[in-house]
Amino acid sequence: MSWRDTLLDASFRGIVFDCISTDDAADHVLVEHSYPYVDGADVENMGRRSRKISVQAIFYGDDYESALQEFEAALAGKDEQNGVVPSTGSGQAQGGWLQHPVFGLMFVQVASYKIRHDAEKFDQASVSIEFVESTTAATFFSREVASQKAEDIKNHGTQASAAASEVHGSVIDRLRVANPLSALDQTRASMIQPLLALTTGISVTLSGLDVLAYPRAWGNDISAIVNNLLDVYDWREQLEQDWISIRNDLNAFAIFKKYEASSQISAGTAPTEDQAGAAVAVTIVVNSTVTLANAAGLMMVSEADTATRSPVQIEAIVNIARADIDATIEQVRLTYSIEQSRTITEPLKNQALALQTTARAIIEARPPLISRTVKTPGNLRLIAHAFYGDHNRASELQRLNNLRLPNFVQAGDSLHAYSR
Repeated sequence: MSWRDTLLDASFRGIVFDCISTDDAADHVLVEHSYPYVDGADVENMGRRSRKISVQAIFYGDDYESALQEFEAALAGKDEQNGVVPSTGSGQAQGGWLQHPVFGLMFVQVASYKIRHDAEKFDQASVSIEFVESTTAATFFSREVASQKAEDIKNHGTQASAAASEVHGSVIDRLRVANPLSALDQTRASMIQPLLALTTGISVTLSGLDVLAYPRAWGNDISAIVNNLLDVYDWREQLEQDWISIRNDLNAFAIFKKYEASSQISAGTAPTEDQAGAAVAVTIVVNSTVTLANAAGLMMVSEADTATRSPVQIEAIVNIARADIDATIEQVRLTYSIEQSRTITEPLKNQALALQTTARAIIEARPPLISRTVKTPGNLRLIAHAFYGDHNRASELQRLNNLRLPNFVQAGDSLHAYSR
């Protein structure tokens, strides 16, 4: 099933439990309006009642009794000191947050529960719980999926690039109207030189149109160049190397981040050639920033498929891209008036938000990161097999711990590892 590999850890009031099955039901309040001598009725939907969630949990193992007692106390609405949870004044006493394995967090009340022991199934017990939704929860299937959120990163970046091309195109248009007989050599050089410099060593098809007569086509050429840089890498096998390489490639645009116009460009006035050069620099920088964010998005997509980094490492990637977006937003605001800059900065801010929410979705979908003690000395493959029953996760342990001697791990050593 589509959610088979993305199930969340089921828990209630912070107590994690193994879930066998769930049954989720909801019905609506329907009011029928009938009329004399008229067959049928008008049916009005007055809204949905609280969801009913039936959960089947199981506890097993030599120590199942202690885990069962802790869970039963949570269901009974007792705190760690075995006292009843005080009322909040809003009818939420004894309720708590349920982490549904499919639909995520929702605040619920415990309607009933039943604990079953079976003589033929020793060292285990099953618990049937009936929860009732207490507050408005997320719509079914509204949980953020990392791959879907990563697509938003690209879409917002495309909007920002298009907006930058459109705004600088209008600047060039006004410049040509104000100086119809001028050669505008300074502006032409500032637009042609990046194309010549950045296409060295790569294969990309450009429009070939005159950059002054068709400034928006020039903007599309810049986008084509940076997208070509991104497409060079496969973003699957050598992720870390690809990430470092694309950042090095984009350093070619660093010179444009230092370009400052003598004054801010206003929408209602004719720009100078110096201001037109600043507009050109902004378009190049925006495309560079969007490409870096897209690269970070591709890293997130790969992380969603195969976990290779710790939450701290994921956060570091996102912070690099967000810092670049922040700097670009500042340059856009210094170059254009607020009316013009907002068309560029808003998609950039949305791209930064999409990048952050994608990373959060990836981190939250993973098991908790805990500290595990090595019981038997050996190499990481043996320890990965002992922890998870899968020796292939040795590389994951190495990434989480950065061990200097991964083949000589001693008993008693503490390693960072996922809980499952």
